[in-house]
Amino acid sequence: MTQTIKLKTKRNHFRQKIITTAGKIFDSIGFKKTTMDDIAWAIKKRKSSIYYYFKSKEEIFESVVLQEAKVFRRTIIDAINQETNPNNKLKAYVITRMNIIDKLGNFNKALQDIKLMHLDFVVRLKTLYDKEEIRLFKNILIEGVESGYFKIYDIDLAAIAFVTAMRGMENTFLQNKDDPSIAKKIDGVIHTILYGIVKR
Repeated sequence: MTQTIKLKTKRNHFRQKIITTAGKIFDSIGFKKTTMDDIAWAIKKRKSSIYYYFKSKEEIFESVVLQEAKVFRRTIIDAINQETNPNNKLKAYVITRMNIIDKLGNFNKALQDIKLMHLDFVVRLKTLYDKEEIRLFKNILIEGVESGYFKIYDIDLAAIAFVTAMRGMENTFLQNKDDPSIAKKIDGVIHTILYGIVKR
């Protein structure tokens, strides 16, 4: 039994090594240019060793992206849970998302690169990700309404509007993420989305 556990642990470790190594290569030269030979050379094993765990390059890429997606989700939720004020939760979401998405290159490319849309799992991931992001925003908005922070007539529509606005500004935020006033600017965007520009 102990020998079986050791063998399973060894296999899991090697499988993870393939995912980690391939992830770096995919991020560096792209999914299309990466070959199984590249991955085999990087881990100093024959291709047959990789095919024992994965049927194709696409399957490895899927594992890489799903692993990064888990890191993304966990990091976002941890950041939100550290805040008690719904307004600060929105801000934490935007700032954390901006900081983490840039580091998870394969996950980001799977969401953004139209050339990867021929992969079935990428299409499924985008659909799930869209629903998850809207759901997270919706939960924060509901909490804000219930605690008296926000006054929103259509929470579903507000969540979709918020996600759409944040994604639209994502590139601008990423290009200026080292700007010391970025948090203040994000505050301004959140305030505009929540309260509009009409004088009250």
